[in-house]
Amino acid sequence: MPTRYTIVQYTEGTSGEARLFDLKTAAELTGVHPEMILEFTRAQLVPSAQSGENPDSFRFDERAIYRLRQIESLRQRHHTNLRVIRYITQLLDRLDETEQELHLLREQLR
Repeated sequence: MPTRYTIVQYTEGTSGEARLFDLKTAAELTGVHPEMILEFTRAQLVPSAQSGENPDSFRFDERAIYRLRQIESLRQRHHTNLRVIRYITQLLDRLDETEQELHLLREQLR
């Protein structure tokens, strides 16, 4: 299978600000159709998506892009439905929180 590359534009914020991607760019970065991204966002599977009134105002940060890639992998490679994907992403979020907490506790012990 040949490698595909996509050139995309993004909004680069000032120091400490997250980069935000529009819906079209998020679709290009993740290989997920824009309508599916909207469905995942409405199902609250992409918690860091920032939205407005219409789909053209949706903005996604890098964390949302990563989550969309996870969701698409679960759907395409593992044929997972949205209910199971929700459960898996909740477990992944809990794992991340636990790892962050463990890191903070280790720092306090030093």
